Amino acid sequence: MNIAIVGCGFVADYYTTTLPNHPGLRLVGVHDRDIWAAKRFAAFHGARIFDTLDELLADPSIELVLNLTNPASHYAVSRACLESGRHVYSEKPLAMEIGEAEHLVALASERGLQIASAPSSVLGEAAQTARRAIDDGTLGEVRLAYAEMEDSMVFRENYHSWRSLSGAPWPAEDEFAVGCTLEHAGYYLTWLCEFFGPVEELTAFSAKLFPDKGTGQAPHEIANDFSVACLRFRSGAVARLTCGLAAPSDRSLHIVGTQGVLSVTDGWNARSPLYLRDPAGHWRPRAGILGKVLRRLERGRPLKHWFGKRVAVPRSEAVVPDTSSRMDFMRGPARLAEAIRDGSQPPLAGAFALHVTELSIVAQSAERFAMPYRPRSTF
Repeated sequence: MNIAIVGCGFVADYYTTTLPNHPGLRLVGVHDRDIWAAKRFAAFHGARIFDTLDELLADPSIELVLNLTNPASHYAVSRACLESGRHVYSEKPLAMEIGEAEHLVALASERGLQIASAPSSVLGEAAQTARRAIDDGTLGEVRLAYAEMEDSMVFRENYHSWRSLSGAPWPAEDEFAVGCTLEHAGYYLTWLCEFFGPVEELTAFSAKLFPDKGTGQAPHEIANDFSVACLRFRSGAVARLTCGLAAPSDRSLHIVGTQGVLSVTDGWNARSPLYLRDPAGHWRPRAGILGKVLRRLERGRPLKHWFGKRVAVPRSEAVVPDTSSRMDFMRGPARLAEAIRDGSQPPLAGAFALHVTELSIVAQSAERFAMPYRPRSTF
Protein backbone atom coordinates (compact mmCIF):
# COMPACT_ATOMS: atom_id res chain seq x y z
CA MET A 1 0.00 0.00 0.00
CA ASN A 2 1.20 3.51 -0.84
CA ILE A 3 1.59 5.71 2.21
CA ALA A 4 2.55 9.31 2.94
CA ILE A 5 3.81 10.92 6.13
CA VAL A 6 2.54 14.27 7.41
CA GLY A 7 4.76 15.60 10.17
CA CYS A 8 8.54 15.19 9.91
CA GLY A 9 9.48 15.73 13.53
CA PHE A 10 11.09 13.57 16.19
CA VAL A 11 8.73 10.59 16.06
CA ALA A 12 8.74 10.33 12.25
CA ASP A 13 12.22 8.80 12.33
CA TYR A 14 10.91 5.96 14.49
CA TYR A 15 8.45 5.09 11.73
CA THR A 16 10.91 5.28 8.87
CA THR A 17 13.46 3.28 10.86
CA THR A 18 10.97 0.40 11.06
CA LEU A 19 9.57 0.76 7.53
CA PRO A 20 11.98 -1.90 6.14
CA ASN A 21 10.20 -4.46 8.32
CA HIS A 22 7.13 -4.10 6.10
CA PRO A 23 7.83 -4.40 2.36
CA GLY A 24 4.10 -4.13 1.68
CA LEU A 25 4.26 -0.41 2.50
CA ARG A 26 5.73 2.09 0.05
CA LEU A 27 6.51 5.65 1.12
CA VAL A 28 5.39 8.02 -1.65
CA GLY A 29 6.32 11.27 0.03
CA VAL A 30 6.23 13.52 3.09
CA HIS A 31 4.97 16.92 4.16
CA ASP A 32 5.60 19.23 7.08
CA ARG A 33 4.35 22.80 7.48
CA ASP A 34 7.92 23.60 8.55
CA ILE A 35 9.70 23.34 5.20
CA TRP A 36 13.10 23.04 6.86
CA ALA A 37 11.92 20.07 8.91
CA ALA A 38 10.62 18.46 5.73
CA LYS A 39 13.89 19.10 3.88
CA ARG A 40 16.00 17.70 6.71
CA PHE A 41 13.86 14.56 6.98
CA ALA A 42 13.53 14.03 3.23
CA ALA A 43 17.26 14.50 2.61
CA PHE A 44 18.13 11.92 5.25
CA HIS A 45 15.59 9.32 4.12
CA GLY A 46 15.58 10.06 0.40
CA ALA A 47 11.90 10.96 0.31
CA ARG A 48 9.87 13.19 -1.95
CA ILE A 49 8.56 16.43 -0.42
CA PHE A 50 5.02 17.73 -0.90
CA ASP A 51 5.02 21.48 -0.30
CA THR A 52 1.46 21.57 1.06
CA LEU A 53 -1.03 19.12 2.52
CA ASP A 54 -3.37 19.88 -0.39
CA GLU A 55 -0.64 18.90 -2.84
CA LEU A 56 -0.09 15.63 -0.98
CA LEU A 57 -3.80 14.83 -0.95
CA ALA A 58 -4.03 15.62 -4.66
CA ASP A 59 -1.74 12.68 -5.44
CA PRO A 60 -4.12 9.83 -6.36
CA SER A 61 -1.54 7.15 -5.63
CA ILE A 62 -1.58 7.79 -1.86
CA GLU A 63 -3.93 5.44 -0.04
CA LEU A 64 -2.95 5.78 3.62
CA VAL A 65 -1.69 8.87 5.46
CA LEU A 66 0.37 8.65 8.63
CA ASN A 67 -0.50 11.69 10.74
CA LEU A 68 2.65 12.27 12.80
CA THR A 69 2.06 15.95 13.48
CA ASN A 70 1.95 17.45 16.97
CA PRO A 71 -1.24 16.49 18.88
CA ALA A 72 -2.85 19.92 18.50
CA SER A 73 -2.87 19.34 14.72
CA HIS A 74 -4.13 15.76 14.76
CA TYR A 75 -7.81 16.60 14.34
CA ALA A 76 -7.46 19.07 11.47
CA VAL A 77 -4.96 16.96 9.52
CA SER A 78 -6.85 13.68 9.96
CA ARG A 79 -10.14 15.34 9.03
CA ALA A 80 -8.62 16.72 5.81
CA CYS A 81 -7.24 13.30 4.93
CA LEU A 82 -10.55 11.54 5.55
CA GLU A 83 -12.47 14.16 3.60
CA SER A 84 -10.12 13.53 0.66
CA GLY A 85 -10.89 9.80 0.80
CA ARG A 86 -7.68 8.61 2.50
CA HIS A 87 -7.35 6.11 5.31
CA VAL A 88 -5.53 7.50 8.36
CA TYR A 89 -3.12 6.15 10.93
CA SER A 90 -2.64 8.81 13.59
CA GLU A 91 -0.12 9.22 16.33
CA LYS A 92 -1.77 9.38 19.75
CA PRO A 93 -4.15 10.85 20.70
CA LEU A 94 -6.68 10.92 17.87
CA ALA A 95 -7.57 14.46 18.96
CA MET A 96 -7.21 16.75 21.95
CA GLU A 97 -10.95 16.80 22.68
CA ILE A 98 -13.35 13.87 22.97
CA GLY A 99 -15.88 15.44 20.61
CA GLU A 100 -13.26 15.91 17.91
CA ALA A 101 -12.15 12.28 18.22
CA GLU A 102 -15.78 11.16 17.96
CA HIS A 103 -16.19 13.24 14.80
CA LEU A 104 -13.14 11.66 13.15
CA VAL A 105 -14.34 8.12 13.83
CA ALA A 106 -17.86 8.96 12.62
CA LEU A 107 -16.47 10.65 9.50
CA ALA A 108 -14.33 7.63 8.66
CA SER A 109 -17.33 5.35 9.04
CA GLU A 110 -19.49 7.57 6.84
CA ARG A 111 -16.83 7.58 4.11
CA GLY A 112 -16.14 3.85 4.29
CA LEU A 113 -12.60 4.54 5.50
CA GLN A 114 -10.45 3.38 8.39
CA ILE A 115 -8.83 5.54 11.05
CA ALA A 116 -6.50 3.92 13.57
CA SER A 117 -4.28 5.27 16.30
CA ALA A 118 -0.89 4.57 17.79
CA PRO A 119 0.62 3.09 19.82
CA SER A 120 1.04 -0.30 18.19
CA SER A 121 3.16 -1.77 21.00
CA VAL A 122 0.25 -4.08 21.83
CA LEU A 123 1.05 -5.89 18.56
CA GLY A 124 4.58 -6.63 19.77
CA GLU A 125 5.91 -9.94 21.00
CA ALA A 126 5.81 -9.11 24.73
CA ALA A 127 2.20 -7.93 24.68
CA GLN A 128 1.04 -10.90 22.61
CA THR A 129 2.85 -13.29 24.95
CA ALA A 130 1.08 -11.71 27.91
CA ARG A 131 -2.22 -11.99 26.05
CA ARG A 132 -1.68 -15.71 25.49
CA ALA A 133 -0.88 -16.24 29.19
CA ILE A 134 -4.20 -14.61 30.06
CA ASP A 135 -6.21 -16.46 27.42
CA ASP A 136 -4.79 -19.92 28.11
CA GLY A 137 -5.53 -19.73 31.83
CA THR A 138 -1.92 -19.63 33.04
CA LEU A 139 -2.85 -16.86 35.48
CA GLY A 140 -6.25 -18.24 36.38
CA GLU A 141 -8.94 -15.56 36.49
CA VAL A 142 -7.34 -12.14 36.17
CA ARG A 143 -8.64 -9.73 38.80
CA LEU A 144 -6.16 -6.84 38.82
CA ALA A 145 -3.46 -5.07 36.82
CA TYR A 146 -0.96 -2.41 37.89
CA ALA A 147 0.48 -0.40 35.00
CA GLU A 148 3.29 2.13 35.38
CA MET A 149 4.28 4.82 32.89
CA GLU A 150 6.73 6.84 34.94
CA ASP A 151 9.29 8.66 32.80
CA SER A 152 11.30 10.31 35.61
CA MET A 153 12.19 14.01 35.69
CA VAL A 154 13.11 14.33 32.03
CA PHE A 155 12.79 18.11 32.32
CA ARG A 156 15.94 18.06 34.47
CA GLU A 157 17.91 16.22 31.82
CA ASN A 158 19.77 17.80 28.92
CA TYR A 159 16.78 17.42 26.59
CA HIS A 160 17.82 20.47 24.55
CA SER A 161 20.54 18.30 23.01
CA TRP A 162 18.28 15.36 22.12
CA ARG A 163 18.01 14.74 18.38
CA SER A 164 16.31 12.09 16.30
CA LEU A 165 18.11 10.03 13.67
CA SER A 166 17.63 12.69 11.01
CA GLY A 167 18.40 15.55 13.40
CA ALA A 168 14.96 16.66 14.59
CA PRO A 169 15.02 18.18 18.10
CA TRP A 170 12.95 16.61 20.86
CA PRO A 171 9.77 18.77 21.03
CA ALA A 172 10.03 19.66 24.72
CA GLU A 173 7.57 22.56 24.74
CA ASP A 174 4.93 20.50 22.95
CA GLU A 175 5.51 17.45 25.16
CA PHE A 176 5.06 19.47 28.33
CA ALA A 177 2.06 21.39 26.99
CA VAL A 178 0.25 18.22 25.86
CA GLY A 179 1.03 16.28 29.04
CA CYS A 180 2.69 12.99 29.84
CA THR A 181 -0.64 11.17 30.25
CA LEU A 182 -1.89 12.02 26.76
CA GLU A 183 1.57 11.17 25.45
CA HIS A 184 2.06 7.92 27.36
CA ALA A 185 -1.18 6.45 28.79
CA GLY A 186 -2.07 4.87 25.47
CA TYR A 187 0.88 2.49 25.69
CA TYR A 188 -0.79 0.48 28.41
CA LEU A 189 -4.42 1.47 27.84
CA THR A 190 -4.26 -0.33 24.48
CA TRP A 191 -2.88 -3.42 26.23
CA LEU A 192 -5.47 -3.33 29.00
CA CYS A 193 -8.41 -2.76 26.65
CA GLU A 194 -7.12 -5.48 24.32
CA PHE A 195 -6.80 -7.89 27.25
CA PHE A 196 -9.94 -7.04 29.25
CA GLY A 197 -12.31 -5.21 26.89
CA PRO A 198 -13.94 -1.79 27.30
CA VAL A 199 -13.84 0.28 30.48
CA GLU A 200 -17.20 0.93 32.10
CA GLU A 201 -16.00 3.24 34.87
CA LEU A 202 -12.94 5.42 35.42
CA THR A 203 -11.88 7.34 38.51
CA ALA A 204 -8.86 9.56 37.97
CA PHE A 205 -6.78 12.18 39.72
CA SER A 206 -4.22 14.41 38.03
CA ALA A 207 -1.91 17.18 39.18
CA LYS A 208 0.77 19.60 38.05
CA LEU A 209 3.75 18.88 40.29
CA PHE A 210 6.45 20.85 38.44
CA PRO A 211 5.00 23.90 36.66
CA ASP A 212 8.47 25.07 35.60
CA LYS A 213 10.03 22.69 33.07
CA GLY A 214 12.88 25.00 32.08
CA THR A 215 11.34 25.84 28.71
CA GLY A 216 10.22 29.37 29.54
CA GLN A 217 6.56 28.38 29.27
CA ALA A 218 4.15 29.98 31.74
CA PRO A 219 2.60 27.61 34.33
CA HIS A 220 -0.79 27.75 32.60
CA GLU A 221 0.89 26.53 29.39
CA ILE A 222 2.15 23.40 31.13
CA ALA A 223 -0.15 20.39 31.40
CA ASN A 224 -0.56 18.11 34.39
CA ASP A 225 2.54 15.96 34.81
CA PHE A 226 1.07 13.27 37.06
CA SER A 227 -2.06 11.16 36.89
CA VAL A 228 -3.44 8.01 38.41
CA ALA A 229 -6.49 6.31 36.94
CA CYS A 230 -8.46 3.41 38.39
CA LEU A 231 -10.31 1.48 35.69
CA ARG A 232 -13.18 -0.95 36.04
CA PHE A 233 -13.60 -3.11 32.95
CA ARG A 234 -16.90 -4.55 31.82
CA SER A 235 -15.30 -7.99 32.04
CA GLY A 236 -14.86 -7.56 35.81
CA ALA A 237 -11.12 -6.89 35.95
CA VAL A 238 -9.84 -3.67 37.50
CA ALA A 239 -6.60 -1.81 36.87
CA ARG A 240 -4.56 1.11 38.13
CA LEU A 241 -2.55 3.15 35.62
CA THR A 242 -0.05 5.77 36.74
CA CYS A 243 1.66 8.27 34.44
CA GLY A 244 4.16 10.87 35.55
CA LEU A 245 7.27 12.95 35.17
CA ALA A 246 8.43 12.77 38.77
CA ALA A 247 9.04 9.22 40.03
CA PRO A 248 12.00 7.19 38.76
CA SER A 249 11.56 5.61 35.35
CA ASP A 250 9.28 2.57 35.51
CA ARG A 251 7.36 1.13 32.57
CA SER A 252 6.28 -2.16 34.13
CA LEU A 253 2.98 -4.00 34.07
CA HIS A 254 1.85 -6.51 36.70
CA ILE A 255 -1.15 -8.71 35.94
CA VAL A 256 -2.60 -10.47 38.99
CA GLY A 257 -4.68 -13.61 38.59
CA THR A 258 -6.02 -16.28 40.92
CA GLN A 259 -3.25 -18.69 39.85
CA GLY A 260 -0.29 -16.41 39.31
CA VAL A 261 1.23 -12.98 38.68
CA LEU A 262 2.75 -12.01 35.35
CA SER A 263 5.16 -9.06 35.18
CA VAL A 264 6.24 -7.18 32.06
CA THR A 265 9.47 -5.31 32.71
CA ASP A 266 9.25 -2.59 30.06
CA GLY A 267 6.21 -1.82 27.92
CA TRP A 268 8.38 0.20 25.52
CA ASN A 269 10.37 -2.88 24.58
CA ALA A 270 8.53 -5.13 22.13
CA ARG A 271 10.53 -8.10 23.45
CA SER A 272 10.54 -7.10 27.10
CA PRO A 273 11.34 -9.83 29.61
CA LEU A 274 8.26 -11.39 31.21
CA TYR A 275 8.28 -13.17 34.57
CA LEU A 276 5.73 -15.47 36.16
CA ARG A 277 5.31 -15.78 39.93
CA ASP A 278 2.90 -17.61 42.23
CA PRO A 279 -0.40 -16.02 43.40
CA ALA A 280 1.33 -14.41 46.38
CA GLY A 281 3.90 -12.81 44.11
CA HIS A 282 6.73 -15.13 45.17
CA TRP A 283 9.19 -16.93 42.94
CA ARG A 284 9.59 -20.62 43.65
CA PRO A 285 13.24 -21.29 42.72
CA ARG A 286 14.91 -24.65 43.08
CA ALA A 287 15.77 -25.77 46.56
CA GLY A 288 19.32 -25.55 47.85
CA ILE A 289 21.74 -22.76 48.62
CA LEU A 290 20.98 -20.82 45.41
CA GLY A 291 17.26 -20.95 46.10
CA LYS A 292 17.73 -19.65 49.62
CA VAL A 293 19.96 -16.83 48.42
CA LEU A 294 17.47 -15.78 45.75
CA ARG A 295 14.58 -15.84 48.22
CA ARG A 296 16.58 -13.64 50.56
CA LEU A 297 17.31 -11.19 47.73
CA GLU A 298 13.63 -11.20 46.80
CA ARG A 299 12.47 -10.43 50.34
CA GLY A 300 11.47 -6.83 50.96
CA ARG A 301 11.56 -5.73 47.33
CA PRO A 302 8.07 -4.57 46.28
CA LEU A 303 9.01 -4.11 42.61
CA LYS A 304 10.24 -7.60 41.83
CA HIS A 305 10.30 -7.29 38.05
CA TRP A 306 13.50 -9.32 37.85
CA PHE A 307 12.33 -12.31 39.91
CA GLY A 308 10.26 -15.25 38.74
CA LYS A 309 10.11 -17.86 36.03
CA ARG A 310 11.16 -16.34 32.74
CA VAL A 311 8.39 -16.61 30.15
CA ALA A 312 9.58 -17.28 26.62
CA VAL A 313 8.95 -14.39 24.22
CA PRO A 314 9.12 -15.22 20.48
CA ARG A 315 12.21 -14.09 18.66
CA SER A 316 11.86 -11.29 16.13
CA GLU A 317 14.12 -10.07 13.37
CA ALA A 318 12.28 -6.76 13.17
CA VAL A 319 14.45 -3.65 13.14
CA VAL A 320 13.58 -1.30 16.02
CA PRO A 321 14.94 2.12 17.03
CA ASP A 322 18.14 2.04 19.05
CA THR A 323 16.53 4.08 21.82
CA SER A 324 14.36 3.44 24.87
CA SER A 325 11.40 3.01 22.48
CA ARG A 326 12.33 -0.42 21.14
CA MET A 327 9.13 -1.01 19.20
CA ASP A 328 8.18 -1.61 15.58
CA PHE A 329 6.33 1.66 15.06
CA MET A 330 5.34 0.79 11.50
CA ARG A 331 3.65 -2.45 12.59
CA GLY A 332 0.42 -0.54 13.30
CA PRO A 333 0.18 1.03 9.81
CA ALA A 334 1.16 -2.31 8.25
CA ARG A 335 -1.60 -4.18 10.09
CA LEU A 336 -4.06 -1.45 9.13
CA ALA A 337 -3.05 -1.76 5.47
CA GLU A 338 -3.44 -5.56 5.60
CA ALA A 339 -6.92 -5.29 7.09
CA ILE A 340 -7.99 -2.72 4.47
CA ARG A 341 -6.73 -5.02 1.73
CA ASP A 342 -8.44 -8.10 3.23
CA GLY A 343 -11.65 -6.34 4.21
CA SER A 344 -11.23 -7.33 7.86
CA GLN A 345 -11.48 -5.30 11.04
CA PRO A 346 -8.09 -3.71 11.78
CA PRO A 347 -6.63 -3.50 15.28
CA LEU A 348 -6.37 -0.13 17.05
CA ALA A 349 -9.00 1.37 14.74
CA GLY A 350 -12.38 3.05 14.93
CA ALA A 351 -14.27 2.61 18.18
CA PHE A 352 -11.26 1.04 19.92
CA ALA A 353 -9.04 4.03 19.13
CA LEU A 354 -11.78 6.41 20.25
CA HIS A 355 -12.20 4.57 23.56
CA VAL A 356 -8.48 4.73 24.36
CA THR A 357 -8.38 8.41 23.37
CA GLU A 358 -11.34 9.25 25.62
CA LEU A 359 -9.78 7.46 28.61
CA SER A 360 -6.47 9.26 28.04
CA ILE A 361 -8.08 12.70 27.84
CA VAL A 362 -10.06 12.16 31.04
CA ALA A 363 -7.02 10.87 32.94
CA GLN A 364 -4.84 13.76 31.70
CA SER A 365 -7.25 16.45 32.87
CA ALA A 366 -9.26 14.72 35.57
CA GLU A 367 -10.29 18.02 37.14
CA ARG A 368 -12.48 18.73 34.10
CA PHE A 369 -14.69 15.69 34.60
CA ALA A 370 -17.05 14.48 37.31
CA MET A 371 -15.83 11.28 38.96
CA PRO A 372 -16.44 8.41 38.70
CA TYR A 373 -16.52 8.88 34.94
CA ARG A 374 -18.48 6.59 32.67
CA PRO A 375 -17.03 6.61 29.13
CA ARG A 376 -19.25 7.69 26.26
CA SER A 377 -17.44 5.31 23.91
CA THR A 378 -17.16 1.55 23.80
CA PHE A 379 -16.13 -1.11 21.32
